[in-house]
Amino acid sequence: MKISEIEVCAVKPVAPPKLDVALPVSERENFLKALNHEKPCWMPNQYRTTQFAFCKANQDMPRSMKSATDDWFGCQYIFSEKYGTPTPHGVMFDDITDWKAFVKWPDMDDYVWEKTPGFQANPDKVLCTPYGNGIFERMHMFMGFENALVALITEPEACKDFFNAMADYKIEIFNRMADIYDFDFVIYNDDWGTAKDTFFSIDTMKDLLLEPTRRIFEAIHSRGVKVEFHNCGKIDRFIPYILEELNPDALEIQTINDIKQIISTYGDRVTVEYAPNPFFINDRDVTAGQLKAYAREIVDTYGAHANKGAGVALNINCNDAETYKIFETEIIEYSMKMYQ
Repeated sequence: MKISEIEVCAVKPVAPPKLDVALPVSERENFLKALNHEKPCWMPNQYRTTQFAFCKANQDMPRSMKSATDDWFGCQYIFSEKYGTPTPHGVMFDDITDWKAFVKWPDMDDYVWEKTPGFQANPDKVLCTPYGNGIFERMHMFMGFENALVALITEPEACKDFFNAMADYKIEIFNRMADIYDFDFVIYNDDWGTAKDTFFSIDTMKDLLLEPTRRIFEAIHSRGVKVEFHNCGKIDRFIPYILEELNPDALEIQTINDIKQIISTYGDRVTVEYAPNPFFINDRDVTAGQLKAYAREIVDTYGAHANKGAGVALNINCNDAETYKIFETEIIEYSMKMYQ
């Protein structure tokens, strides 16, 4: 496979094609079973099943996703034509003890909090909002990544003050949005790891990040909304603490983590998203038979019939509609049979 083909599959996935499978319940009901850690009727495909609701007043994220831009804190973003995303760029301050002098909180009463004009919720889909730039991500967006990592070690009290203030701010944003949308779940993003290991030690995570993050998750749960914790990197060693202290309903983590071990041990308390191998699915030489065999292998390994709770929910990254249809149809039909 050529590098150019790998880049295409990562950057330009197709939308899920129309299903030609008779489903016993709605996609929404099936995915809610998974979020409740019950055996669903079939292995759900999260991003087929999910509709996203946004609020223009919330400018915690980049104001534009298609150009160089900023956010309401004044953080600057550069835009990558290659990857199609804005990326934080620049340092507002380099010493965490100075954060109060530089971080100017937006007055949320200055904004009109309302639904996106014309938005109509699809009753067959779950309703979600992405809740990005978690408290650690916000820290390194303000002061640069290396400065942030050093600050965790050298100025833990100032970091703790910053994280708690940021948690209060995140909770207010969520409550403003929850007042106007009936969310089923939110995806809260805060990456804590590299491809090899966590960014920081277990003790640092426990001392500085768990408590403010727990308060955010409790605030979301108090409104009857589920939490999916998106956390990139190899964070296996954090998983027991995340589940015991934060109690997320789902995890959106990478397959460099031991997904099988997590759902075998904790599947009755957390549902994990699983991304099938995009390099295999998008190999132009793969046959329909090979796709179906791979689909059955995933169901047999990560399905609800073979693990505690709901098994996994899928995140399928595919750049060809027909390939997507063959693979997902086999996932649904085979998992319905095995989950009976």
